[in-house]
Amino acid sequence: MEGLSKSPEDMNAYQESLKIKRDNYSALESAELRGEQRGIEIGAEQEKREMAREMLAGGEPLEKIARYSKLSITEIQALV
Repeated sequence: MEGLSKSPEDMNAYQESLKIKRDNYSALESAELRGEQRGIEIGAEQEKREMAREMLAGGEPLEKIARYSKLSITEIQALV
């Protein structure tokens, strides 16, 4: 079983390759989570704007739409 033992240099290289793989995996997971969070934020913004459009179409006052949608009056006026 002489061929199975590794030199210290080989072990260090192996450990370094494992570290790189773990770091890459971690970076990818982090990027995926950021992308998912960004998608959720974009979706929430779209929902706010859709709600504001519906309220505008229903004749609701701008102040009420702003209060419920959390959009500014300027943002609401831009939807028209």
